Amino acid sequence: MTRARPLIKLLLATAALAVSAHAAAVTIVECPFKGNGDDLSRGFYVEDVDALTLSTVTLGHAAATPGDRTIVLTARRNAYNGGVIGVATVTRTIGTTMTASTFDFGNVRLATGNTIAFTQAVIAGDPSVTYDRGQGSCDGVFETLDTTPVLSDVIRDSVGLVMTGSPPGDGAATTLSCPLDPAEAGEPTSHSFYVTNYGGTRLDTVSLYHRASPKGTRRIRLTARLGGFDGPTIAQRSIERTIDVTRSETLFDMGNIQVPAGSTIAFTQEIVLGNQNVTHDIGFGPCADVVQTDIVTAGGSAAPLATVVRPSVGLKIVGRVAKATPITVVEYFHSGFGHYFMTADLDEIAGLDGGAFGGVFSRTGQTFKARDGPAGGTIAVCRFFTVAFAPLSSHFYTADAPECAGLKSNPNWQFEKIAFYNAVPQAGVCPADTIPVYRVYNDGMTGAPNHRFTTSLAIHDDFVQNRGWTSEGVRFCAPV
Repeated sequence: MTRARPLIKLLLATAALAVSAHAAAVTIVECPFKGNGDDLSRGFYVEDVDALTLSTVTLGHAAATPGDRTIVLTARRNAYNGGVIGVATVTRTIGTTMTASTFDFGNVRLATGNTIAFTQAVIAGDPSVTYDRGQGSCDGVFETLDTTPVLSDVIRDSVGLVMTGSPPGDGAATTLSCPLDPAEAGEPTSHSFYVTNYGGTRLDTVSLYHRASPKGTRRIRLTARLGGFDGPTIAQRSIERTIDVTRSETLFDMGNIQVPAGSTIAFTQEIVLGNQNVTHDIGFGPCADVVQTDIVTAGGSAAPLATVVRPSVGLKIVGRVAKATPITVVEYFHSGFGHYFMTADLDEIAGLDGGAFGGVFSRTGQTFKARDGPAGGTIAVCRFFTVAFAPLSSHFYTADAPECAGLKSNPNWQFEKIAFYNAVPQAGVCPADTIPVYRVYNDGMTGAPNHRFTTSLAIHDDFVQNRGWTSEGVRFCAPV
């Protein structure tokens, strides 16, 4: 029997991908792109940033001479000579047309209400680079003449940008935003799109930007499906309005429908009234977690996620983030397997408490708290299932990005869903107002891998010292 410890070590060693740092992020600041710009020697700052973390900053860049560049973006607190919040770099080919560069700050923590000052520099390649000046005015966004220590010599109240991060609280938020293309270029509405790692727990509104030739009344139907174009329909809305030859917004009210956090949602459009010659904005990309695809049928009979056209669509999605109060994760014990299982899903809890699966699962009495969606400072906890050790089966949970990515690429493990969201320890220490959740491992002694997660140090010590399990330390942090 293959032991699970070498298997998981191998997975971690060979994992080539990682869960993106922006997977649980929402848009916290945005300013439309213009398509032309200013020299990188001009800094910019954003006032009163209302977020707990900074995940990504997307800017537009162009160069007089096309070629590869490495650009470093530095974020400082309150002034150009303030304390460094984070540093991110992008290396890519930059041409004469303004295109997007996304700088990943990795969810660095912020103090809410801070002013963040940004400076840029080309550290490899020809320094003749400009960045998009934006279309003003944008509330709280300012470009300055230079990067003197104080934030002075403001030349405009705009910079083309999108900032993502963790929201400061609960409720409605721009859960996903892909900026509009400055040239107003479009694709036929027969082209569809999907979003991955959706950062909300509900789908409230979806804004797309259409133009038509000739101008006239159209009725557009937008369908949202879970998982792929052949997935179940979660919402369908139709809007009838006059669409002009210039781009304008079409706002679809999706009914604040609940969706699993971290989902993939596939969207199709149909012109059900009027001339079919309608396009939607292609977006100023690449945009994280947004993919435009080739033509698919309304019924979703094409491949689940069809041929990629480009990594962008001009859109804005508003939804809900985590509930104001934490949810409860309940632990169960499978008496036949000798395995532990935990869930925060109310339907699963009701089923197991009602005797599902022959009543082999029973509550242990142990619980801890979690968040039901992306909240400030939290990370998605991936849930996996395996039957590779038949007749036994087992579940596994991780908030570690390489561990999650490695298991997703392994056919022996099925990614089920995001189980919940919690904070993770920094240098082994949990944030304030949270308690450590320990992970212990059975070393495959039942013939299959199994882990137990507990906030009880006494349970942790008993399993490690007396039952032959291995301690794997603090894996995430539960709200108190």
